[in-house]
Amino acid sequence: MLQNRQGVTELPGSGRRVSWIVGRSYLRHNLFEVSEALPEAKRKSALGLLVRKWSPFPATGFSAQWAGNRASVYAWDSMQITQAVEAAGADLARCTIWPETFFRPPHTDGARLAAMTDGVEGQAWRQGLLVATRWWPSVPNARDWMLFLRGAGVDLSQAPAAVPTPLDSEILTAPWTVQATPITDIWGLVQNNQAAAIAAAAIAAPFLYFLTQAAVLSISTWQAKSTIAGMSAANQSVRTDRTGALTNLDTADSYLSLDNMPPQFELLGVAAALIKDRRVNISDWTFDNGNLDVVLQAQAPMEAPFFIEAFERDDHFSNVTATLGNQEKELHLKMQVEPKTWPTS
Repeated sequence: MLQNRQGVTELPGSGRRVSWIVGRSYLRHNLFEVSEALPEAKRKSALGLLVRKWSPFPATGFSAQWAGNRASVYAWDSMQITQAVEAAGADLARCTIWPETFFRPPHTDGARLAAMTDGVEGQAWRQGLLVATRWWPSVPNARDWMLFLRGAGVDLSQAPAAVPTPLDSEILTAPWTVQATPITDIWGLVQNNQAAAIAAAAIAAPFLYFLTQAAVLSISTWQAKSTIAGMSAANQSVRTDRTGALTNLDTADSYLSLDNMPPQFELLGVAAALIKDRRVNISDWTFDNGNLDVVLQAQAPMEAPFFIEAFERDDHFSNVTATLGNQEKELHLKMQVEPKTWPTS
């Protein structure tokens, strides 16, 4: 059975066990990462808690593609799907819910536009893992496509600038994730909150995992504060040196000619102004030979396109890309810093 915005359609080949395929427009997608230290069975438990914390639905069902400790997850509104199943006269107990993407041929690496039954889906793949997606009701324009690529952290030099033609493929007879899903993946079979609550109550280990993560976060926060304090001290030294250098303009000019990049203090001030009033913090800052990596953290999910466009509009930066992580509360920005044109005497 296929459920999309046009209704519910019965597909050929249905057997005793019904595969209920949910159209892409009803799905939310995100990439999750759990601790590598967790045993495989406990990773599934941790993922279930992460998904339900992130999901916008009051009752959430989901299915995942695993690659090591990373999971590409599609989530849906369980109440909405249950109502559709019952309205179609199907037995919910005999149905396994699947996202439509898992019934379309997978990809290995790169970005593509895939045709779905109710629109198109932008996909970014890395080593066989679906790391980012976006749904549109019709083929997107060039700007939206480019924002998707940047938000997915795609290497723009390897991606076509023009919007690609949607790949139209047949619906598979079985989901391609089945062979990659371990038998122990009991959380992937849980389709309602009542069963999820029972399973969660029986497993106490995930709470130890979150306590460990909290300790790691505390250490990371201390390291970030130490780094910022070190940068502040370094900037003080730079200001002192600059005052001395300006006493001899010829000497200053000779130094400036060796490095045409803006000072980090200036770049940090610009970046701080761009994220002002967005309730985000800079947790990591790496500048090397014209390449700048910035990690932003927030208490709520962030919108990558906003920050990409904000940094792109500033004359200091170009070729900005972004990758979301930690339930969209961490944003890793990569960009190039434009050389500074120093005035000539």
